[in-house]
Amino acid sequence: MLLLLRRHPPNRGKYNAPGGKIEPGEDPYEACLREVREETGLRLERARLRAVLTVISHTANAQWVLFVFTADRPREAAGPAATDEGALRWVPLEEIPSLPVPGDIPLILPHLYGPDPGVLIGRIRAEDDALLDASFRIV
Repeated sequence: MLLLLRRHPPNRGKYNAPGGKIEPGEDPYEACLREVREETGLRLERARLRAVLTVISHTANAQWVLFVFTADRPREAAGPAATDEGALRWVPLEEIPSLPVPGDIPLILPHLYGPDPGVLIGRIRAEDDALLDASFRIV
């Protein structure tokens, strides 16, 4: 999995997947392709929606909707490089639990790279970096 050791908030100092906000006029798929290109320099041929998550942060008094996509490694993807967003690294799946990552990644990782039963829909409530609770279902 390609992870970015983030230099900027949120998640500064943690490994996270490339991503960002949907810009006006974009749909989530277009935003995924653009964000990956901007943060990694990679051009994805296609991506697959695997999860839609509502993240509720009591600390920030905010709620976000995350669209989580997976994609095959692009053919031109030799070695990862550092970008303005942080250092990129291809990480074996079994190493991810030992890295500093946001709390949602270990929860959804088995679905992202497991059998494809559908799209994971979920809600995650958090306080600072601590998960309070989470619920998921497949649709």
